[in-house]
Amino acid sequence: MADYAQINPGVFHLGYRFPTSVIIDKLPMNADKDHRIELRYKHAVLVNRALYVGNVQVFKRSNGSIKVEGDSMYKSAINQFDSFADYSKIEAAVSDGEDITALAEFADKILQFKQNTLYIINVGGSVELLEGTHRHKGVSSPAAVCKTDYGVAWVNEHGCYLYDGKNIIDLLEKQGLQKIKESDWQDFVDTPMIGYFPRKRQLIVVDDISTTGDGKIYLYDMVTTSWTKSTSAKFADAVKSNLINDWNGDLVHATSNYIKKWSDASVASSGLNFFTKDLDFGQPGQKKKVYKIYVSYKGDGSSLTIKYGVNGETHATDLFSFDSALADKSSAENLESWHLAELKPNVSSQSNNIYSFQLFIYGSAGATFEINDISVIYRLKKIK
Repeated sequence: MADYAQINPGVFHLGYRFPTSVIIDKLPMNADKDHRIELRYKHAVLVNRALYVGNVQVFKRSNGSIKVEGDSMYKSAINQFDSFADYSKIEAAVSDGEDITALAEFADKILQFKQNTLYIINVGGSVELLEGTHRHKGVSSPAAVCKTDYGVAWVNEHGCYLYDGKNIIDLLEKQGLQKIKESDWQDFVDTPMIGYFPRKRQLIVVDDISTTGDGKIYLYDMVTTSWTKSTSAKFADAVKSNLINDWNGDLVHATSNYIKKWSDASVASSGLNFFTKDLDFGQPGQKKKVYKIYVSYKGDGSSLTIKYGVNGETHATDLFSFDSALADKSSAENLESWHLAELKPNVSSQSNNIYSFQLFIYGSAGATFEINDISVIYRLKKIK
């Protein structure tokens, strides 16, 4: 039989089992003894001075029955967080073949996650109301859910999402366009986990909570709404706890031997690989000519290679060169100052009569290297 235990906010949980069992056997006010129940549970969340618990094992003292209710949620009496009765059960869906895998709260709403389905339950009134049922929005474990300044975020094999109290936002899409290809996401994700880094307003998505993945991450910046993918081994190849924020706001997790803190300190990179999306400048069917680009940067980027592709071509052997690279700024003062590089296509005809343009920057970069902005100077050709 699976272990059922209390989950305390801010506590690590390694794997998918919990350390101890907690039995709840106090009687709520005005509850008859015939309705007394003892609970063991896997998930819990505190809302409006009541404790909601899910995926429970129920022992009814009046008749000695024991029942596992993986898809049920119970509510405690107000200000009596260890007091439950059998009539305090809340069922969003009955016998749907799924167990509750996580609970989260935001704006008087409880997000009840199952393996494949998300139920949003309004608990702000005197009666709990089911506000929405969302297929394919479930999660595999509590580690796949976190709370942010903006709402509740979670991750699964289909994508990464944010609930802001009103709407579910798909963070892999923007204005009807995919930010990350479906195939890339499927290759990345296994049994994912997610955490929130409040100092930078960033979500950290790890490919796997166990040893199956290779420690890659996707980082989502909630200010710029952009994604960054890392190389492997950013997280250890070990069974990992969920990600939590400690008293200082740091993002931390644990393995069997260590407690580790997430650090975004810059380091020199020999494997920088940055590329823009395929830019059609809002006119996909009209030809253009690209004259030059401007790159505003600071730090050591002298070992970087900058090339471009046209009309959706991304193969390395089919990329075109510029007339120069980012200048070598060897002095410490120059490394700390912003510089503007002007780059022109080596062969002007290669950037003429094109439909789209894509920029590639790759190679070795110093620890302090930054790009502030990139500007493309182009002209639309007349339609004949």
